[in-house]
Amino acid sequence: MSKHRFLSATAFLLLGSVTTVSAQQPTTAQFEQALEAQLQKLKPEGTAVRTVRFEEVQPGKPNGGYYPFLVTALIHDYGSGYPPNKYYGETCLGRMDKWKFDMLKDEFGKWIVQGRMTVSDAVCKQNPSAGVSSIPLASVAGNPASNAPAPIPPASANKSPATTLYIGQWACYGVGSRLMAGMGFVLDRSGNYTDVDGGRGGKYSYNAGASTIAFRGGFLDGQVGKNVRTTGFNISSTVSCEPWR
Repeated sequence: MSKHRFLSATAFLLLGSVTTVSAQQPTTAQFEQALEAQLQKLKPEGTAVRTVRFEEVQPGKPNGGYYPFLVTALIHDYGSGYPPNKYYGETCLGRMDKWKFDMLKDEFGKWIVQGRMTVSDAVCKQNPSAGVSSIPLASVAGNPASNAPAPIPPASANKSPATTLYIGQWACYGVGSRLMAGMGFVLDRSGNYTDVDGGRGGKYSYNAGASTIAFRGGFLDGQVGKNVRTTGFNISSTVSCEPWR
C-alpha cells in the first residue's frame, strides 16, 4: 500500500471514530427539551401553566457518560386561582443563573438530566384579575426549548439502575420549596455521607429496585428517602431533597 493510500485510510478511520463519538453526544436542543420535560413534571401545585425560557445554554467537556451544561434560564409559573371567590392566583418568576446540569442516559437508553431543579428564591405576585398574569410572559427574556427531534435511544443501551442516583451534594426543601438550612448532605460512591462541611457523617444504602435510600448514623440517622429518581427523593410529605449544583 502506498504512503498516500495508507494516510487516506488512517484519516478515514479517524474520521469514522470522531463521527461515532460526536453522534453519541447530546445536542443543546436535546438537552433543552429533556430539562424542560423534567421541569414540567415538577410544576408546583396550583400552577396552571409553567413556561421555561432559556437565555444561555453552554455545553461543557464530557466526563465519561456525563455531558455537562451550564444553564441560565427563567421559569414562569402562572396560577389561575379561583375567580368565583375573587382569588385570581399568583405568578412566580424564578431564575437559574449559570446552574450546572449533567445529561446522561438511564438504564433504558433515554436521555435524562441531573441537577438542582427547584428555584427557592422565585419572586411571586398576586394576579390582578381573572386570566391576567401579574408578570406578563411577554416581559420574560429568553427563548423556548429548541424544536429539534427528540433523541432516539440506542437498542444496545444497558445501564445499571444504580447509576441514576446522583453522587455529590444534595439540598433539602420544606413547605413552599423553602431551603432547609442544616439538612444538606454529600453522598460519595463508597456508601458514606456527610454534612456539607464534611462532618457529622454516617452510611447510606441505595435500593434501586425499591427506589429508596436509607441513612444510618450521623444527623440523618433513621431517615428513609422514597421514590428516588435522578431529580431527587421525598423524605416525607413536606420534605424533599434534590441534587445541589
